[in-house]
Amino acid sequence: MFTQNTLRFMKYSKRLFGSSVNPAVSSSYFEALFDLWKSDKNSLPLQWKSYFENLDSEEIPVPTASVIKDNLLSATDSKEIHKVLLLYRAYQLYGYMLSDVDPLKLTINIEHHLAKTRIPGLIRWENFKFTDTDMEKSYDLGSNLIKGFIDETGPKKGVWKLKDLIENCKRVYCGKIGFEYMHIPYRDECNWMRMHIEKDQLFAYSAAEKVEIFQKLARTQLLEEFFHKKFSSHKRFGMDGLETAVLAVEGVIENAVSYGYDNFIIGMPHRGRLNIMANALNCDLKYILSLFFETQGKDYEEGDVKYHLGHCVKRTVKGKEVTIRLMGNPSHLEAVDPVAVGQTKALLNERKKALCILIHGDAALAGQGVVYETVQMEDLTNYKTGGTIHLVLNNNIGFTTVPREARTGLFPTEIAKVIGAPILHVNADCPEEIDFASRLAVDWKEEFKNSIFLDIIGYRRFGHNELDEPLFTNPKMYQLIAKHPTVLEIYSEKLKEEGVLNDEEISNIKQSINDGYNSAFENAQKVGTTEGAKKSYFENLIGISTECFKPTGVKVERLKEIGIKCSSLPESINAHPGVKKLYKNRLASIEKGQDIDWPTAEALAWGSILTIEKYPVRLSGQDVERGTFSQRHAIIQDQKIDLQKYIPLRHIDDSQSLFYAINSHLSEYAALGFEYGYSLNNPNALVMWEAQFGDFANGAQIVIDQFISSGEVKWGQPSGLVLLLPHGYDGQGSEHSNARLERFLQLSMEDPYHYPKDELEKKIKILMQNLQIVYPSTPANYFHFLRRQVVNVYRKPLIVMTSKKLLRYKGANSNLNEFSEDFPKIVYDDNPSEIDAPENIKKVILCTGQVYYDLVSERSKRNIKDIAIIRLEQLAPFPFDEIREINEKYHEAELQWVQEEPLNYGAWSYVSPRILTILGLNSTDLSVVSRKPSGAVATGYHYIHVQEVKDLLDKAMTISS
Repeated sequence: MFTQNTLRFMKYSKRLFGSSVNPAVSSSYFEALFDLWKSDKNSLPLQWKSYFENLDSEEIPVPTASVIKDNLLSATDSKEIHKVLLLYRAYQLYGYMLSDVDPLKLTINIEHHLAKTRIPGLIRWENFKFTDTDMEKSYDLGSNLIKGFIDETGPKKGVWKLKDLIENCKRVYCGKIGFEYMHIPYRDECNWMRMHIEKDQLFAYSAAEKVEIFQKLARTQLLEEFFHKKFSSHKRFGMDGLETAVLAVEGVIENAVSYGYDNFIIGMPHRGRLNIMANALNCDLKYILSLFFETQGKDYEEGDVKYHLGHCVKRTVKGKEVTIRLMGNPSHLEAVDPVAVGQTKALLNERKKALCILIHGDAALAGQGVVYETVQMEDLTNYKTGGTIHLVLNNNIGFTTVPREARTGLFPTEIAKVIGAPILHVNADCPEEIDFASRLAVDWKEEFKNSIFLDIIGYRRFGHNELDEPLFTNPKMYQLIAKHPTVLEIYSEKLKEEGVLNDEEISNIKQSINDGYNSAFENAQKVGTTEGAKKSYFENLIGISTECFKPTGVKVERLKEIGIKCSSLPESINAHPGVKKLYKNRLASIEKGQDIDWPTAEALAWGSILTIEKYPVRLSGQDVERGTFSQRHAIIQDQKIDLQKYIPLRHIDDSQSLFYAINSHLSEYAALGFEYGYSLNNPNALVMWEAQFGDFANGAQIVIDQFISSGEVKWGQPSGLVLLLPHGYDGQGSEHSNARLERFLQLSMEDPYHYPKDELEKKIKILMQNLQIVYPSTPANYFHFLRRQVVNVYRKPLIVMTSKKLLRYKGANSNLNEFSEDFPKIVYDDNPSEIDAPENIKKVILCTGQVYYDLVSERSKRNIKDIAIIRLEQLAPFPFDEIREINEKYHEAELQWVQEEPLNYGAWSYVSPRILTILGLNSTDLSVVSRKPSGAVATGYHYIHVQEVKDLLDKAMTISS
């Protein structure tokens, strides 16, 4: 579409040129002149300045003939230049599709894609109707707007012979690196890339630098060969065929150190992990080799396979000590992406210079949705890390699936275009190009604080694992691989041809490396798995177990100080009337010390952590600033001044910068993974993720199963992350009723048949538990559970079922003195004033959560005195002692578990074996009341919901005997 100014220019083109002009040529030419006039008027001839100054007038001064002759091309010449520029742009846009980046030259996917898009025709100069004579012509393409080959301030002043321009475009854009960046919508970023690649020589390495590259490459490939020789029957998921990826990691780290980075977080899948550990992290090879021995695990009760393990080392790079963390990762490919980014964000918030490196497989990058969820955080205020280096280990295969079956695009990196990140496709058989591209990636990241993708295209020399037979499914590819020389062989020949190394020197380097591997192998056999490996940190905790549990209460006077400050709104904020009323009520309840509701208790917990412990508080999730149920209003929007906000919890004292309430993008998987990663690196912070509705945690189940519940057992990664999951039956259908409590309880590693024999064993049992799962029924207990996360010495994930109904149910509110008690209540006994003496109780109902209030209300309506109602506030670790005491107190009564959920959901399957352990496993004194089993967790019809509640309460209020 032409601008109005361009249309006016075209209207008067006959007066200017003496003939009409091609609209496409004239528009681009005119816009270039117009941009120049806006940026540097003095660089234009007087007549053109006059033309633009009078553009709004009908009387447009026409440049004189001499000016036309000196400063304008004829219409014919303009068309020719325009064609040259289109050809030049075609190489920039599409050259990467024709680049020599596939070592095996498996062209079937490329041919299909190019045939579909007709790209070759846009690059062949014959299709622009140039002649052999034109190839010898010189064209003045100079521009001060476009850098690179046609930069008029460059050495050629933008003047090119056509054949030279084409050869240089082929060299840069169709070589061993395919540069894909023209999708970026910003001129300065595209110009930066052009400046760095459109030059006479991409890179030049000295002989010494080439020898260093050779040594790194030799260490990498020879290690894979060593593994394959010594442990031929072991799966290791090696990077044979993509050994140069280690060069890329090294290049990124070395260049980043020159920019001051000293912390590196690496998230990667299993393929190549052991080599990265050995050659990028410089892990002790004895330890890595010991993982292959049959005695592996004899000193451990739990752990993970060797190619999933994480590791953290300190090593010296360019004379500077740096910390490199390789994240533990499950078999769920790409699941580690948001975890690594979250951990990087935590380091950055600690004012550390941290860089995230994510290593992807080609099929997983294209196929896994968590990649999209993660890259969407790129520029979000409370998630951005200033860019991630993405390295793609591109085998052109995923298990047995070839690219035509694995993705729609030619390359797996289309996701990069979502965030305007450049993509460098590099032939994995070219070590120097790999090294150059990895360092260029860091330069880009540092210049623009944006991500970049480095697509390293190689092959997988063996099957999906080393015991797999790839010829079953991919014969053509693996016939080519069998004949293809290794990258070390290719680079050796190159250096010999250049006179950098000779056969003897190459042999000596390889021999020295293999000698080191053999020595490490012999030592590893002697020491087994105990040396260099870390045992679970549980052993260290047992000695201090009695000191791990700290009081969670806060004195009433201090709470009032905190509460008044975080419940008071200044006159300067134009709050919504509803928010003003809410805060007025909060303030009144604080001053009276009574009727403290859930959001007020939550604010008191956060405020006390911020001001007493001086720990940060971070809450994220969908719409958490306000709260899904309009209960929280942690961040208040000014109703008159757009974008002005007030955050009460930042105005208690000087800890104002430590509170974050963050509305996440509409993601569960990546958002929860990010917060888990954040919690790993910041144990002295209360880090919380809230599901909009409890069932939405389904979207993050991989993070829950593979990281939160098992990360400590598998990789020794303790986390204090809190999950807030709205749960409770209010007639709102399946997704808004149930947070899948039973799933979290099933993940608990607690033995249902082991009863702690004394107080010390009970505490040790808590320390060795993997999860804490609670369903508080009072605001005060919610307060205590949140504070317990940071005041205790140990860190465990906390799963909190939060009731929607109780948010505004005054009967559940707390008095301020309950907040000063030492510890949270794990079990609430019944109120003696509401029931008969214990010996007269015929039935004891055990329950958890909001159903307690329905049961109490129904009992009161029926004036029943011989049923006691006991509520469990904590389900895991299970309160064995407290339930035993309840059973002994009401020893004549039958026990019944009552839950809102259907029988196949809820806590019943978890609590029943534990209660029976207390009663005796053959006891028949335990029964259950629930909704009937169902495929859906709740009905969507309110009438049926009401009837189900009535039936449930009827059964609960009936005494069988």
